[in-house]
Amino acid sequence: MPHITLSEASYFDLKPDQTVTFSAANPVRAVTLAAGQKLYRVFGGQIASANGAFWAPDPPAKDATEGDWRSLNAVELIWNAGTHVAEMTIREGCTLQTWFGEIGSQPARSDKGVIKDWWLVGGGQQYFLQFWTSACDDAVTIKTLGNTPWSDALLHKPMMPKTEIVIDFVRSEENDGVKAHAHVSVLCNLTDALRTVAKSAGDKDAAATMAEAANFVASFANILLADVQNDPKAVEVAIRSNLHLGRHIQIDPRLPHASKAINALQTVIHHAATISHHPK
Repeated sequence: MPHITLSEASYFDLKPDQTVTFSAANPVRAVTLAAGQKLYRVFGGQIASANGAFWAPDPPAKDATEGDWRSLNAVELIWNAGTHVAEMTIREGCTLQTWFGEIGSQPARSDKGVIKDWWLVGGGQQYFLQFWTSACDDAVTIKTLGNTPWSDALLHKPMMPKTEIVIDFVRSEENDGVKAHAHVSVLCNLTDALRTVAKSAGDKDAAATMAEAANFVASFANILLADVQNDPKAVEVAIRSNLHLGRHIQIDPRLPHASKAINALQTVIHHAATISHHPK
C-alpha cells in the first residue's frame, strides 16, 4: 500500500507506517471483532513478544514450515524468531476495532544484510490493532499456546544486550547529500530514541526489547554504510525493507519518551518510502 493514512468513521486511523505493511492487491477494511472471536500471533526471540499489533485469523497449520510462515506473512528472520504461538480472545460483552487486509511483500534480510534473490512475498491476512490502549487491554485476553510446528525452543524473557552497537557514521551536509547516508542519519536518530526509551523504562522486559531493537537498527545502518560503494542495488532493496519496520518495532506509547521514538520510527519509514518511490 502507499504511505498514506486510512480513515473510517468512528474508527481509529490506520497511519502511513502501518498502511504500508498491507498489500494494495485487495482493499484494507475496518473490521470490528465480536466477543469470543480469536486471533493468533507467532512470536519469539528478543524483540517479538506475545503482545503486539499484528495478528492472524488462524494459527500456523500443524504441517506448516517456518519458510511457509515467513513468506506468507513477510516476517524478517532477524526480527522475530517465530518460536511460539499466542492466542487472543475477545472477552464476553466486548468488541474490538481492527484493520484487516492482505500482507504486502518485502525483501528478506539477515543480520548480514539483504539476502540476494529472496523476497518475502506476503499474501497472508493480518489484523492491525492498538494493543497498547486501555480499550484493547480491557477487551482481550492473551495466552501462549506453545511452540510453533517447526520449533522446540524454550520461551524466554528478553535480556538487556551486553553492549551497545555503535553506528560508524558522522553526520555532515556532504553525507546527507547521498540518499543512503541520509537514511543512515534517520536510523541514527531512531537508534538514539530507542535507547532513551530503554534507559527510562521501568519495565525490564520493555527496556530490554527496546535496547535490542536499537542494536538491530544500528547493525542495519552499518550494513548500509558498508554497501554504499560496493552494491548500490543492495542498498536500494535494503532501504525498501524498512517500510515494514512498524511490524517489527512496536513501541508502547505509555513508556517514557515513547513519543520521540515513535516519531523517529515514522520518519525512517517515511524516508524509506520516499527513496523507494524515487530510487535514482
